[in-house]
Amino acid sequence: MEETKIRNLIEECYLNGALNEMNTEKMYQGYHPDFAIFYAEGKALKKLPLKEWVAIVEQYKRSKDSTGLRKFDYEFVQIDVSETAAFVKLKCMRKGVLVFTDLLTLLKFDGEWKIVTKIYHNHILNPWNI
Repeated sequence: MEETKIRNLIEECYLNGALNEMNTEKMYQGYHPDFAIFYAEGKALKKLPLKEWVAIVEQYKRSKDSTGLRKFDYEFVQIDVSETAAFVKLKCMRKGVLVFTDLLTLLKFDGEWKIVTKIYHNHILNPWNI
């Protein structure tokens, strides 16, 4: 039951929020306000807060880029639930090519799951063509 709730939350608020449908309102619903993406840059630990990530998604939506950089197929590799904490491993593919492995953590707040952190691995160089 909890795994299904978590899977649905990630599909709706991450995969269709930040990615495929770019529905940023859903992002605000599914993520804790203090959510951040953590990533390594050299020896530094970097942090991308939710509001900044939403702004990036909104900017992409307005760019009218037709390359499909935010369109992904996905595979849930693992969902591990320990009562009020959960971990999800997710593979994201673009046009059949593995682009990211995402590791998401979730916590349950007053009976409701929220995504609290994301770390990831890029399988291709420069996945956003920046």
